[in-house]
Amino acid sequence: MIEEVFANLVSNAVKYSPENKDIKIGVKDRNEHWKITITDSGEGIADKDKQLVFDRFKRAVGDCNIKGSGLGLAIVKRIVELHGGQVGVEDNPNGPGSVFWVTLKKA
Repeated sequence: MIEEVFANLVSNAVKYSPENKDIKIGVKDRNEHWKITITDSGEGIADKDKQLVFDRFKRAVGDCNIKGSGLGLAIVKRIVELHGGQVGVEDNPNGPGSVFWVTLKKA
């Protein structure tokens, strides 16, 4: 199930980034947890939409016309929480786009 989490996050990063732009994946040691980040360079997510994108059937309103059901990130959140972790999104500090992050307990 954890594989599906990262498949979804990477797939979204590719879909929402301009063509031929890099997607960055990072892993940080946070004592008892790993923090994994997926950074894209798309248009980003408005602050008002950051929490709702993890709700079922909710999608951020933006200028792009990318199809989706609004279920992918809700499933990501549920799987991560079932594994004792957390998920979130923040602005890309290095320019346009978003940073989706996941924390998971170390084995």
